[in-house]
Amino acid sequence: MTTDEVIEMTVGDVMIAQPKTHPGDVLIADVRRAFEKPSVRTVLLADRGIFRGAIERDRLPEDAPADGPAARYAETEPVTATPAMPISEAIKLLDDQPEPRLIVLDEDGATLRGLLCFNRGSSEFCVR
Repeated sequence: MTTDEVIEMTVGDVMIAQPKTHPGDVLIADVRRAFEKPSVRTVLLADRGIFRGAIERDRLPEDAPADGPAARYAETEPVTATPAMPISEAIKLLDDQPEPRLIVLDEDGATLRGLLCFNRGSSEFCVR
């Protein structure tokens, strides 16, 4: 969906609801396996719907032991959005991110609601 198509919408209207997650105690080997898919740029960690962290592809050192906990490389307080946030505000946040992704948390600041991702190359939001 292009920016023009969604500009009057909220994050909740555009986000990928129920994105793939891994448990908070996931091993580095499992995260590496997820990153084998070129489309995966962020691995989300959550336990029973509660956000535990996000690992960006470039934050996982190549020499990290495969059997080690991946959570040590997770960002636990990333820039986030809420489902009610207007897309216009989310776009401003996305512009400042190295990866065009925003984790969407409920108003409680803990419950994972979705992932807002933007393809800068084509100026479109990812949909599933």
